[in-house]
Amino acid sequence: MTPNRIALVVGALFAVEFASLTWLATQGQAAVSVLFAGYGAAFTGYLGTVVLLKRHAPQWSPKTALLVLLAAGLLLRVPWLPTEPSLSDDVWRYLHDGRAQVAGTNPYRYPPASPEAAAFAGPEYPLINHPELTTIYPPAAQLAFRLAIHMGGTLLAWKMLLLLIDLAIGAAVVWLLRVRGHPAAGGAIYLLHPLPVIEFAGNGHVDALGILGLVVTIALVESRRITAGVSLALSIATKYLALPLIPFAARGLSRHNWLGFLGIVLATLALLYAPFLEHPPLGSLGQFARTFEFNGPIYSLLRTVRSQMDVRIALGVALLVLLAFSWRTYASLEEAAFMWLSGLLLLSPIVHPWYIVWLIPFLAWRGKTVWRWEWWALAWSGTIVFAYAVLTRWRAENVWELPQWALMLEYGPVYLLLAVRLVGSAMGLRGER
Repeated sequence: MTPNRIALVVGALFAVEFASLTWLATQGQAAVSVLFAGYGAAFTGYLGTVVLLKRHAPQWSPKTALLVLLAAGLLLRVPWLPTEPSLSDDVWRYLHDGRAQVAGTNPYRYPPASPEAAAFAGPEYPLINHPELTTIYPPAAQLAFRLAIHMGGTLLAWKMLLLLIDLAIGAAVVWLLRVRGHPAAGGAIYLLHPLPVIEFAGNGHVDALGILGLVVTIALVESRRITAGVSLALSIATKYLALPLIPFAARGLSRHNWLGFLGIVLATLALLYAPFLEHPPLGSLGQFARTFEFNGPIYSLLRTVRSQMDVRIALGVALLVLLAFSWRTYASLEEAAFMWLSGLLLLSPIVHPWYIVWLIPFLAWRGKTVWRWEWWALAWSGTIVFAYAVLTRWRAENVWELPQWALMLEYGPVYLLLAVRLVGSAMGLRGER
């Protein structure tokens, strides 16, 4: 195809995604079949767009690519900003925790349902899930919640803050592509993806802050270790997922720089945790980790033959083995991070749709051609929408149960493409020998 024809097709595919997402933003708490149809159309448009851009990358300068992609990403997100979350209610806890801090109360001290919390309860209180439990969100997330209250304390204020963080992820991806020598247009893989649009601009999940910290760490760990150390600490103190990556981040540094980097990470974590130490800054995280389960088929399968605790211990050991394997196999932080996050999500007892966004930035620079992409992860970022089938019975009967057909539609393509990827890797290693 000629460049003009490629541009025309890309524009048409982007228009399909934009129209589908904008339509979805107006639907509110519609039936999940509406979500499936709208997201399916948006993901199809997105997939066609990024495949064409990957094969026929325009010769944009990094600055041009950044401006074009940020404008396109902003266009996709704007229709979601004034909407209330229809697929998750986590954001209401965020605002409550922020109000607690502004009122001078440690957010880990009282659950929202306690009489003591009534003094600072806001209009979001009736919408908070599990109000009998204290918060599970770490200190960096808590400080972001507090900032949103200072910005006005509304849902829109939080979403505007999150929008800046979300777009900053895309900017960091474009910058890293330039550093790695890849076409900057590959930033479309994150900035145009419909899942971050729905989960951050729509549902307002705080994961964006943790993802930004990790991507910035990967981009700067070799050149600006102070900024990288602070960023890694921010990621850890937002969602904990990056905690096991500290040794991998320091691995390529000299002994002096390694110790300095570790000191920066620990000092930043100490500063973030210090204001909350009056009460253990874990809240109900332990209960969440021990008892909650959702959309984890490997865990669910093992639970049919072993106890809950036995399975969680076994999967924990498997993840430690994965880390050891990564240490022996992968030299770079980005390779180890992708391996760790992939294994964690595949083995986790709990896989909410917004968790999958953690994988998307890595897809922008993994593989020099479209055929070397991690297709299983890209597919999962599309099929994860079927996890929202749980909402049908939840809304009608207050029963939180994911249908088996939804699990099959979500994970069938993922496991098939992952098997192909693993076989291909094994054959490649055999060929190298």
